[in-house]
Amino acid sequence: MKRILSIALVTIIFSACTKNSKEVPIDPNNPYTIKFDVSDQVVKTTVDQDTLRLDFNQVVNFLVDPTEYQRSWALHLTQDFSNSYLKGLHFTALANSAGVATDWVPINLNDVHPSQKTTSETTVNGTKYIKVTITRLFKFVSVLNSNQAAIDKQNALVQDKNQSVAYSAFYSYNSVYSLPNNDVAKIVYTK
Repeated sequence: MKRILSIALVTIIFSACTKNSKEVPIDPNNPYTIKFDVSDQVVKTTVDQDTLRLDFNQVVNFLVDPTEYQRSWALHLTQDFSNSYLKGLHFTALANSAGVATDWVPINLNDVHPSQKTTSETTVNGTKYIKVTITRLFKFVSVLNSNQAAIDKQNALVQDKNQSVAYSAFYSYNSVYSLPNNDVAKIVYTK
């Protein structure tokens, strides 16, 4: 009897987790409505002996079409630090409910830690959207040759106004991905 109840429970759980097969899957040739609202991304810098610590505060707001958002399995976000000092540096971040990870954060926004993602309904110019906000802290570390080298690098970064991070957002449905929507945000280093 216990075994039959267990099988029934598992069957109910898995059948409740499936998508409606009558839904139209996302089109891999469509970028869909994923509007970015990205302000300057702030990096708080501190020096500890020969180590420059760089706390990158990622704040990204999306306005997404409610139907498209509901139809997809997930909204994804990637970040590219190629146009910044952060490229190639090691970092730690609260990755998901499992805890802190090194050099990795989930791109599937369903997998981020619950404290890092909020959703709400909003109306812009008479059009209803879902507002998805992602707030994450990446703790980068750069070990230099001396305390003075770390201070000099910190000062140079605070003066540098030409660095940026590139973002790409897209939907997934089963194994299909929509075309990405892209945006670039300026990086501002502070002390």
